[in-house]
Amino acid sequence: MSALEAQLLFLRMILLVLLYAFLGGVGLVLWRDLRSARRRDAAPPAPPGTRLIVIDAGASDRPPGSALPARAVTAIGRDLDNDVVINDPTISGRHAVLNRRDAAWWLEDLGSTNGTFVNDQRLGRAAPAVVRSGDVVQFGAVRLRLVTDE
Repeated sequence: MSALEAQLLFLRMILLVLLYAFLGGVGLVLWRDLRSARRRDAAPPAPPGTRLIVIDAGASDRPPGSALPARAVTAIGRDLDNDVVINDPTISGRHAVLNRRDAAWWLEDLGSTNGTFVNDQRLGRAAPAVVRSGDVVQFGAVRLRLVTDE
């Protein structure tokens, strides 16, 4: 083996090591990013038995008396990617969000067209309100009662 062949072999091996180091670094960055996203998305669980009971279904297909489970963060609207999907023409695609934080439930209107109400009081835009067990919440023409077993 000549000196030139030995130098080419050495350069190839260095390039191969650098390539594997680069791929390993990319894999490590992806793994850390996925791990942190999973931790960030893991919302604290809602207290067991928290649900929204349909009082007036409006034009939706939800029968009165049916229960809709609530999570610690519950998106409500007509779009299929919401946690609680209510197919009613008076409800926006992303209508409102119900959050559990600081040992209380907070309801926030997300800029809906027909508004969000708590006990017949309209919520202001970007002004969340505390909701307690037994309160009646209204999204468009659909009325629900928040019930918790706390």
